[in-house]
Amino acid sequence: MAHNERTDAELAVAAAGGEERAFTELMRRYKEPLYRYIHRAMRGDEDAYDVLQDAFAAAWRSIDRYDPARKFSTWIYHIALNKVRDHGRKRAVRSFFFQAAPLDGPDRPDIADRGVDVSGDFETHDELRRVSAMIDELPEKLRVAFTLQILQDLAQNEVADILGVSVKTVETRVYRARKILQARVQSIDQLS
Repeated sequence: MAHNERTDAELAVAAAGGEERAFTELMRRYKEPLYRYIHRAMRGDEDAYDVLQDAFAAAWRSIDRYDPARKFSTWIYHIALNKVRDHGRKRAVRSFFFQAAPLDGPDRPDIADRGVDVSGDFETHDELRRVSAMIDELPEKLRVAFTLQILQDLAQNEVADILGVSVKTVETRVYRARKILQARVQSIDQLS
């Protein structure tokens, strides 16, 4: 059976058995949606692609612990969420040390600019950019739940598993996010 005809769970089991091509197919399937999720969760951070690579590396290292009775998407999104959180903690530590000892003297190392725009053509429209900015401004818990359920089109129970909360909590967070976004859009419309 061709790799593209196998389910995610079948591919994960094959990958756990050492079949690298099966894991490559899983990466192909999840690369774009995971990148979009990570990029959104990190509020457009230029390190999103690095975090995606970290998530796939962590998934490969722990593929033998994947439970085929659970959805693979839930498992991989949970890993990605943990990598986003790890990145945030590392960035906070770096920020603290750079503020404590700024690198503005003659001994400052030359640091390359990694600010490459990977946003893509779909964000060239002003309206979409405004909505995207509004989503980015949501409180983290609301933004993550909204992004997973609405933008990534995951079921509420999957989002609940990924976040480690109840389905009702996911429902409430998404409802609140929608209400906030709706109010912001209406206030912009009234100004126009």
